[in-house]
Amino acid sequence: MKIGRYKGPGGAQRLGVVLEKDGELRVLDLLAAAKAHGKAPAFAQTMDAFMDGGEATLQAAYGVIEWAQRQGQADWMAAEAGVDWMTPLDVRNCIAGGRNFAAHRAETLEYWTRQGAKLHSEIPMGFIKLASSMVPTRATVNRPANCEWFDFEVEATAVIGRPALDVKESDGLKPIFGYTILNDLSAREVQRKEMANQAILLGKNYPGLGPLGPWILTADEVPDPSVLEVRLTVNGQERQHASCSDLIFSFAALVAHWSKMGLDRGDLITVGSPEGVAIGRPDPMAFYLRSGDVVRAEVRQVGVLETRIA
Repeated sequence: MKIGRYKGPGGAQRLGVVLEKDGELRVLDLLAAAKAHGKAPAFAQTMDAFMDGGEATLQAAYGVIEWAQRQGQADWMAAEAGVDWMTPLDVRNCIAGGRNFAAHRAETLEYWTRQGAKLHSEIPMGFIKLASSMVPTRATVNRPANCEWFDFEVEATAVIGRPALDVKESDGLKPIFGYTILNDLSAREVQRKEMANQAILLGKNYPGLGPLGPWILTADEVPDPSVLEVRLTVNGQERQHASCSDLIFSFAALVAHWSKMGLDRGDLITVGSPEGVAIGRPDPMAFYLRSGDVVRAEVRQVGVLETRIA
């Protein structure tokens, strides 16, 4: 199921399920359909409640979807292109992975070691992406002031749906509610200075530097997340394209590792970005983002997260 949050009448949060028919995407207002079907009284009305409801709520939603599709196109359906999406959930914490695709680690190895970083892969590398930096699909993001090295990073992202503390890697997929997309926009000049201080924070967290969405693909449709395929284009030109089979640390390994500090509903764990970022290229200035650029970060099985650069 592809489920997200959007703004309904008066700006109220609504849950929408993305469906495809005749090659077009449409969005089902889940609560409106549940009311029409007579299933609304106990039905989840927020993403938090939907995640908390577990398997019973997921199956109830599938029942509403099947009923709504049998009714044909009705008042509770809308064209996806006209939906005012929100970020797909209220983010609690976001642990962003770094240098976790083997090819991406290789392309940036020389640059970061010149800056004094001592890279290894004994444990996952990660940093915090603040919830306050996150914006939904189709948002316009301002380049930070005096930032010429404005980079992109498409990242497949696990959405944690329930508490998880010190889980085994063999159980690492169990706390995952679903998968979404993060574009880890980066102000590289600031990041370079921070990494020389053995830190990453501001360079990843200016306002708008965390486009997230457009929705969540529930984990029941992704039994093996290593098959997820990521891609990013700028103005229609492909910059990144890889499979999560290239990960150094798998989704399960990352959840197990970060669960040592305790995870809970609303946490995000990204797996890092593949090769193709601007900073890893021989001529990076030709690839950094500029005003007017349209960035489309994609996880093929999930959808496309679109961002415009101001």
